[in-house]
Amino acid sequence: MSLKSGSVQQFPVRAGAIATTIAAAVVGFAGPASAIPSDPVVQFTPTLSRVPGGNCAAIINGETVPQPQSGSFGVRVKITQTGQSCEPYRVAVRFRNLDSGYSDGQMHRVDGNGVIDAPDGVITGFGTAPGAGRVEAWIVTLDMSHPQPLELEHMAGRATFTLG
Repeated sequence: MSLKSGSVQQFPVRAGAIATTIAAAVVGFAGPASAIPSDPVVQFTPTLSRVPGGNCAAIINGETVPQPQSGSFGVRVKITQTGQSCEPYRVAVRFRNLDSGYSDGQMHRVDGNGVIDAPDGVITGFGTAPGAGRVEAWIVTLDMSHPQPLELEHMAGRATFTLG
């Protein structure tokens, strides 16, 4: 059996093209995960709250932050606080998946100066993964001075959005 010289030269070229295609696909799969493109950035209505301390109050603005995991979200909060000798409290994001009924939440500490203990002011974590579907979320404030956190007097900021 003999091989034509042209077919022997074509095999390495085809094998090289196939190897390049496979390598590109593997690199694409191994690259960093990105947010689900269909997950929107949605503004919450402002949360207005009294906070512990001398005539202390806070306005908390929030917006969703798409996450790399499907069915989860983060919330970037910006706190404007006023008053004297304000004390620490917690800000929580609570949600309900309107399609599945699943609900949960995530909370973070805020110091007496109104600075939240969350990287870049973004609340994320296990408690912000409602799964795919229509989601209703709200921001509340909690008093830390009790064994079980109690909600402070507030008007919760709300947002409704769909996760992919």
